[in-house]
Amino acid sequence: MMASGNPFTKPEQRSLELLQSIAEANPWLEFVEQTEERIEIHVRGQSRRWYSIEAKRAMAQHFLNHNIVHNAWSLEVQGGARKRDILHRNQYCANLCLNLRQSADLPVGDKIAALCLSLHNDVTTAMNIHLLAQFLVCPRNDLAKVMIFQDEMVVLHSMFAGRDDEDLNPATMFDIEDEQFNWDDSIRGTEQSEEGPDEPLEQEPPMVIEENPPEHNPPFLTEEEIEEQRLWDVYEQQMEDLARQDEWDNRAP
Repeated sequence: MMASGNPFTKPEQRSLELLQSIAEANPWLEFVEQTEERIEIHVRGQSRRWYSIEAKRAMAQHFLNHNIVHNAWSLEVQGGARKRDILHRNQYCANLCLNLRQSADLPVGDKIAALCLSLHNDVTTAMNIHLLAQFLVCPRNDLAKVMIFQDEMVVLHSMFAGRDDEDLNPATMFDIEDEQFNWDDSIRGTEQSEEGPDEPLEQEPPMVIEENPPEHNPPFLTEEEIEEQRLWDVYEQQMEDLARQDEWDNRAP
């Protein structure tokens, strides 16, 4: 039930007052704007990444049973590696498709407050929410190629341009736990692709051993060389005879 002159219901008003008090008490939460149709909050995560939470009031919806829903709110979450990314909504600001069905029945302020606490504790929350973990590990430059992080897959801008981006394939880049990587196959593939074929080694010709090598005749000696050789032989024989004679004379009696 709405208060007189107030576009918010009493539960919504109380929840927004609580959200305001949380923002005043915590520097990691910034209350940017609150109007009748739109609410925007900025949150700094423990990972030092930033999040923008935007709540928009949905148009009155007419169903088949003629019931009209006036106070339906939709929440959108965007994340950036730096604060200026979410302030300027530049190319490094990606959409995060978070499932908020568990808090669907809560007033809008309570929804935003619960979401703010979860995103502030993003490192812990990422252990249960796969798409948030993908966002945390994605480098800032690669965020420019991402359109939205979903539970099922990461949607890239290139998917809508009629081409596949092999450098940022969601199945290979982000689903680390599902990727069964075989290091042995990778190493073998690298060796085959990066290294050329082995060059043949230069082999020395086999050594041939002759069974009956030819006998080399002694060099030809002149008559003078023959005579000199004979004198050396006589000299050596004489010295040997003197040594034997001296050994005989000095023998013990």
